[in-house]
Amino acid sequence: MNETGRSRVWLVLMVAAGVSVAHAQDARIAVFERYNHATTYDDIRPIVSDVLAQQYASIAASKDPGRLPQILALQQLTSYRPRIVEIDESTSFLVLEDVTPKSSRGIGAQAYLMSRGPDSAWTLANRMLPDSVIKTLWTTRFAATDFVQASSCAIGEREIKTQSVLAVKQQDTIQVTLYPFTFSPADLEYWRQVSGLSGRQEAIAASHFQGRLPPVCRLVIKVDQTNRVSLQNVGLDDVTTSPTRSSLWQPTKADVSVLTLEHDTLKVATAGAIGTGNDSFRWNVNIRVPVWQRGL
Repeated sequence: MNETGRSRVWLVLMVAAGVSVAHAQDARIAVFERYNHATTYDDIRPIVSDVLAQQYASIAASKDPGRLPQILALQQLTSYRPRIVEIDESTSFLVLEDVTPKSSRGIGAQAYLMSRGPDSAWTLANRMLPDSVIKTLWTTRFAATDFVQASSCAIGEREIKTQSVLAVKQQDTIQVTLYPFTFSPADLEYWRQVSGLSGRQEAIAASHFQGRLPPVCRLVIKVDQTNRVSLQNVGLDDVTTSPTRSSLWQPTKADVSVLTLEHDTLKVATAGAIGTGNDSFRWNVNIRVPVWQRGL
C-alpha cells in the first residue's frame, strides 16, 4: 500500500473512532443502544420507565408475551444519526434522524423522551414523533387564561365569534388558530400530554380537543431570518361539513395595523374583507398570545 492509501485508511479509522467515542461519551445513546439490541423483557426492564415501562409490562403479562420480541424488532434500527435536545438536568429528548429500520417497514425520524432517576441513570420514558412535540410546554408554564382572547371571522353571512387563540411556530411559519370556545385548564393539559408530559387521563376528559372541533378562524404568519414577521394568509377550517372545508385568502398590507414577534409573544391587529356574496371573507383579529415552538 502506498503512502496515499495508508493516509486514507488512517483517516477512515480516525473518523470511525471519533463517532464511536462520541456515542460512548453520552450515557443516553448507550441506553438506546441497549434497547436497540434487546430481545426480551428482562433486557429492557431496567432501561424503560413511565409510558414505555407500562406498555411493555402489559405486553409481558398478556396472554401472548411472545409478541414482545416482534414489537421490539419493529422499533429497532440498523443505523441512525442521534442528537440530544436538552430540557433540564433530568429530562431530555434523544432524536434519531436518517434512520434505517431493521424491519422492511419504512419509518421516519423519531424521538425518545429520556428521564434521569435519583440514581443518575437514564431511562427511555416514551417514544414519539419529533414534530408532535411542543417543546415550549416542557420549558414554560402557562395558564389557560393566557389564550382566552376574542376575535371573529365570517364566510358569507356565517360569522364565527372566537374566544381563544393558539399560535404554534414550526420552522419559519406561525399557524394561528382562533377557536369559538373558552380555552380551559383541560385544554392546556391536553396539549401538554400530546407533547409527552405525564398526566392523568381524566384531566383531559373535558378538553374541547377530545372531540370534533367546531369551525375555526386562521392566520398564517411567516418569519424571516431576522425574526421579522408578515401576514401571509387569513382563512378558516371547517371539519363539520361534508366535504370538509379549508380556505385561505391573501390580505393586503393595509389590512394589518399591528404585527410583531418579541420574546416569543405575538401581537396582531388586523381586520379586512375579501370578495363578495356567499364566498366573501371578513375578519377582525386583535390578539397578544405566547408562541409555542413545535418540533425538536
